[in-house]
Amino acid sequence: MMKNLTVIILVLFTTLLGSYAYIEYNQPLNQKVLRLHVVANSDSPADQALKLEIKDRIVNQMGEEFRDVDSAHEARRIAISKKAEIKAVAQSMVNSRGYDYPVEVYIGEFDFPTKKYGNLVFPQGRYEAVRVVLGEGEGKNWWCVLFPPICLVSSGDRGMSLNSPQEAQITFKCLELIPRGVQLRN
Repeated sequence: MMKNLTVIILVLFTTLLGSYAYIEYNQPLNQKVLRLHVVANSDSPADQALKLEIKDRIVNQMGEEFRDVDSAHEARRIAISKKAEIKAVAQSMVNSRGYDYPVEVYIGEFDFPTKKYGNLVFPQGRYEAVRVVLGEGEGKNWWCVLFPPICLVSSGDRGMSLNSPQEAQITFKCLELIPRGVQLRN
């Protein structure tokens, strides 16, 4: 009798654990990532350069915050808690360049076009994101995947490439974090 009960409990536990793993693994891509979207004030060279500097600062700041994070849900929670800091950093950089336009930071779900980061292709859709709008927000914008930390290995405007070791250093942990649903293209 006790042996049968143990077997039944073991089967139920295994089934529940397997179901959880299946559901977690098969979540849509947009629920597994947190993107970063920085919109420049204008297309002037100075505003575009400032946009990239602010992007770099946010990527470095949030990279430290996400160091031990294992889920997009947790990354979003941290981003929400750091929203005021993100805004303060961006506003400080804008002001230090002699501009007086405002900075707005939004954390939510936004539409994104298909985006290629080197060999990685993220399909068009609605994704959770940290959106930083500089001034009028009428300039070209920049985006990447903040979690998992794909934009942490990219320093340019083009994104990263798995074929270019000079541009990207990818650890096995980073490859493990690339969500299911991302397409690899040559």
